[in-house]
Parts: sequence; structure tokens; C-alpha cells
Amino acid sequence: MTAVLDETDITVRSPQQRAPVQVPISPPWTLRRAALWALAIGGLLASVWGLRRVDLSFFGIIEGWPETQNLLERMWPPRIEASDRQVIVEALIDTFFMAFAGTAIGVILAVPLAFMAAANVMRVTFIRAAARGIIVFTRAVPTIVFALVFVRVYGIGVLPGILAIGIHSIGMIGKLLADSIEQIDAGPRDGVASTGAGRFQELVTGIWSQIAPNAIAVSLYRLEIDFRGSVILGFVGAGGIGVIMRGYQGNLRYPDLLGVSLLFVALVIVMEMVSTATRRALLGSDPFGTKAKNDQAQAAQNANELATSPAALDAAAGADGERSIRPPWTKDRIKINAAGAGTLALLVGSFTIPNVSFVEMFTELTKLPDIVWRMVPKNLDWLTERVFNDLVETIAIGFASTFLALLIAIPMSFLAASNTSPGRWIYRLTRLTALLVRAAPDIVIAVILVVALGLGPAAGTLALAFGLVGFAAKLMADNIEEVKQGPRDGVTATGATAGQDVGTAVTPQVLPALVGNSLYLLDISLRSSTVLGIVGAGGIGFLLQNASKTLNFEVMGGIVFSIFVIVYSIELLAGWVRKQIL
Repeated sequence: MTAVLDETDITVRSPQQRAPVQVPISPPWTLRRAALWALAIGGLLASVWGLRRVDLSFFGIIEGWPETQNLLERMWPPRIEASDRQVIVEALIDTFFMAFAGTAIGVILAVPLAFMAAANVMRVTFIRAAARGIIVFTRAVPTIVFALVFVRVYGIGVLPGILAIGIHSIGMIGKLLADSIEQIDAGPRDGVASTGAGRFQELVTGIWSQIAPNAIAVSLYRLEIDFRGSVILGFVGAGGIGVIMRGYQGNLRYPDLLGVSLLFVALVIVMEMVSTATRRALLGSDPFGTKAKNDQAQAAQNANELATSPAALDAAAGADGERSIRPPWTKDRIKINAAGAGTLALLVGSFTIPNVSFVEMFTELTKLPDIVWRMVPKNLDWLTERVFNDLVETIAIGFASTFLALLIAIPMSFLAASNTSPGRWIYRLTRLTALLVRAAPDIVIAVILVVALGLGPAAGTLALAFGLVGFAAKLMADNIEEVKQGPRDGVTATGATAGQDVGTAVTPQVLPALVGNSLYLLDISLRSSTVLGIVGAGGIGFLLQNASKTLNFEVMGGIVFSIFVIVYSIELLAGWVRKQIL
């Protein structure tokens, strides 16, 4: 018997009507992903612990407002005494030349180290590892630590500041240049080698010519950093404007301290504007030379074609028929040579105007091995409970200040990026605010907050967070401006709002850079937090300076070693996270 089916008993569904298959779109939980989430949660918990450890609270800031207002009233109006103006001008000149000479020394020493640390140049593993170790060590140890050592060698003056800046600058410049060398295009280098050129010619013509724009950009940026950071060196006797600020702070001359601080901030802004204009004139709009490399390569090709054309060769022929192979004096060549001549003049002035003695630099350097040996701890007697607690406090300040800075810097960076800012005036105002905050010396802000809020790590945390906001906002805003426009066009084509565009098209692209910059910010804050104790803002800085004054070299060496271990451990962890995410 055959059953007859009614049409209503059969439901034919089209592909669009079929139940969708649920496909998971989230990445699987691998061991690496679990480790990254664990580190993220650990970082958040460490930040909360840091805030509790430094005893920083919103109500505490409100309670301290009367003291802050009283201090501001005592500081206003700012002034610069007529009797001090000549001394201040001379100190500012010394500060600039100290930063310039130190940066120049850092560049000179970092370039060969960068070549030796690059895997595509140095094949000997031991030499490459040693070069990388030197670069990491000079970056991990704060500038003030080097300054304290050189003050013991040379005494109070500008020379210890120059050498401290120079040694510490090796770390940043060497790392960036080594990374740049490892990322070069192998074609030009192979072409030079195929002509039978020697090893030195291969390095200069095939490699250095490619990284030169980046080296110029990094050197100019490092000069800005060294000039801003040179203030702290004067607080430990390494010369410059910091010596005068230290005197004003110690004698409670707060209007004079504010006056000099505002003058210094204005000079930092001018210097940054000049440095930016110089970078653009030499390298183009890209501050790190990516676009400049292509532009200069094209300009070089055009100049070569012009110089080798028949008309140019006939015009260059001399009376004896010989032809000149010199390149023509183009606009770009004039700029580069003028910048080179100016750099050489400033370098000569850096060692002559502050009255730095080359003889003393090399003769007194013989004391350094003895001091370094005396700084090597022979036992653990230096690790007292006070030292341990101050080291823990230094770590807490670093985590807390980084967390506070990121809370403000991340939303601020979207306003400071030209492609996400709601308007041109908001963009300009945010950029200006970041510049002003970045220009203020951390140590001066710490002095003001210590007086307003009292001694302790809370003032140091706020001072450090204040300075980190400007730096982080600029760094992250530059990353946001580099996102690809394609994903944004796809999102906006669906009718998404500006907030949805930022959340779904911009943030995913820039998230790896934000994570990397946040880790770098933690690195900086841990190094900077070691010096705040000098003015009573918590941390290990007070004990470090006191050990230097009392010639307690073993305590000083133990503290330096501890700082290095802490910073280097964070750097290794940050490097691992960058590799997993970036």
C-alpha cells in the first residue's frame, strides 16, 4: 500500500532558511594565549598593588589640596632675579652642550656596537651576544647612576653629566640601529659585495647608506630626551641647570624655582620644534626616515642620471679632457652638508664652551676601575631591610605610575591623532597639551608635589605619571595615525558611527602597538622611579645618593645591581610579550 503524502507534510527549505551552523570564531585557548592572559591579569593586579603600596587615593589628593594651593600661592608669580640671570643663562648653555656632547658620544659608541649586535652582520655568536649585553646594560641602568659614579671620579661639574648621558644613550641608539640594520634590503649590500669591494666598503656603502636616515632621526630624538632629562643630573652635582634648581629648592625659593622651570620648559619646546623641523628638512615628513629612505634613493638616482648624462659629462670635462665624477650641488646636498657643518660646530662648542678638559677626561678615568671594583659587593650585608623595602617601593611606584598614565594617555592619544580626532582644534590643543606635559622635568614636578603632599611615594607616583602621560600620548597617537584606511572605509560603509569606527576598525589595528608601547612605558617608569627618592618622593633614590655621599660603595653597587636586575627582568618579559603579540 502506497502512502500518499500531502504537500503540506513536506517542507522544502531554501539555503537561506536553513538553520545556521554555529562556528566558533574565537581563537583556541593555546598555552601561549593562556600565558598572555595571565600576564595581562598579573599586570593589572600589580598596578592595583602598586597603588595600594604607595598609599595613593583620590581622597588623599583632595585632602592635600589646601597644601597644594598654599604652595602655588607661594610660588606665584614666577620670577628670575636680575642678579641670577647671567648664571642661569650660563647654566642653560652648559645644559644644552652637556646633552649635545653626551648624545654625540652615545652615537659614536653605539654605531659600531649596533653593527656588532646585528645578526646579519656579525656571525660570531659570542661577539654579537657581548654587544647586545652592553647595549642592554647601558639602557637598563638609569642615567643618574652613571652620573653618581662619574661624579666620584671627576668631581662636581659638567664632565660627569656628559659621560653619564653618553653611556646611557648607547642603549636606546644601539638597540634601534641594530634593529634597523637587521631589517635592511639585502639587494644593495649584495650588489656592493659582487663588485669585489672590501668588508668596510660593504658596511659603509651597502648598509650604512640605508640606515643613515634612521640614524639621523634617532639621534635627534635622543637629543631631545637627553636635554629634558639633564635636569636631574644637576641634583647629584653633574652640572647644568639642575644645580641651580636644587639650590632654589633647598633654600625654599619657590618663585625662582618656578621661573627657571618655566624657562626650561619653553626652551624644551623650542628645541623640539627645531629638531622636528631639522628632521623634516633632512628626511621628509616621516620622523624615523621610512619615507625619507625612498625619497633619498630616488633623489640619488635622479642626481646620478643627471651627472652622467652626455651634456653634464661634456661640461665637466677639463682642459686635459678629464671628466669630474663629483655629484652636483643639489638642494638636498646643500642641506645635508650644512647640517653636518653645524653639527661639527656644536660638537666643538660642547667641549670648549663648558670648559671640558680632554686631558682630565682620560687621566682621571684611571680611577674608574678602582671605584667599580669597590662597588662590587663582597657579601649581602648591604641588603638591609630598609634597602629591600625601598626597592619594593620603587617597583610599586613604577607599576602605579604606568597604570595612571595609561588611563589618561590612551583616550588622549585618539584625540591627538589627526585621523581620529573629532576636530582640528581638538587635535591641536591635545597635541600642545601633550607637548607641555612632556616638556616639564619630572624632578621639578616631584619637588612641587613633595612640598604639597608631603614626603613619600604618593608624590613620586603622581610626578612620574604626569610626565609619562605626555610621552605616551604622543607615541600612541603616532601609531594611530599609521593605521590602514581600508578597514575603516569598510566599517563606515555599513553606516557605523565614529565611535564604532574607532572601536572596530582602528583599535584592532593599533592594539599590538598599544601593548608594546605600554610595556615600554613600564620599562621607562621603573628606571625613572629610582631617582625620585633624591627629593623625598619615595623609592631607592635617597639611599643611592646617600651611599654615594658617604662613600659606601658596596651599598651603592648592590643597589645598582638590584636596579639592573629589576629593569632587565622586565625588559626580558616585555620582549617575550612583544614577540607573542607583535
